[in-house]
Amino acid sequence: MLHCKNCKKKFYLIDEGSELEGKLIKCKHCNEQWIYESKTQYLENRLLELTSDLVKTESQINLRKKEQEEKISSLEDDLNSKKEELNKQKELADKVTAFENRLKQTEQLNLEELELDNKVNKIRKEIRTTSANIESKNKDIEEKTNYIESKINSYNEDASKTYSEEQKIKVNSSDVVDIGNGYKKSSDEKHNKNIDKKEKKFKFFSPGLIK
Repeated sequence: MLHCKNCKKKFYLIDEGSELEGKLIKCKHCNEQWIYESKTQYLENRLLELTSDLVKTESQINLRKKEQEEKISSLEDDLNSKKEELNKQKELADKVTAFENRLKQTEQLNLEELELDNKVNKIRKEIRTTSANIESKNKDIEEKTNYIESKINSYNEDASKTYSEEQKIKVNSSDVVDIGNGYKKSSDEKHNKNIDKKEKKFKFFSPGLIK
């Protein structure tokens, strides 16, 4: 019993299989022709075909393996490049952190400068206030000094007027005046008046009297 490779139908031959080996066979149903081979030969040929297919498959696998290895090598190069870039980014991040710390120090210096500027302005304001107080105090002292001077001058004017009136009275008097005694007396009176003026000045400039 044979199977047609074309129509897949079965048909029978009277000859033994050993005698048909290598002979041309024709299908009784579809007239397809082929060379007959035994099962053993078929299996052997099939193994040869499978061996050839296996060789091709191994070759393709090796080719794909090589492609994969090349791809892996390329990917590893890309990965190493990315790692280098990552390391550079880390260095840049460290630099940024260092700049941030310096910026904080700069901000602290700026705050200290502002505080010093505020102190300078405060001191200038105190100087202006103190200068105004000094000017006002000097003005008060000057006014008191002018008042003291006017009082002293008024005392001197009153004393001069009194002395002049006394001389006029003595000159107009009909009494005889001893020139020597009169001169001596006049000198004594001037001396006493000068002493009185000094005492008045000392009393007037006494710390207890000035307020």
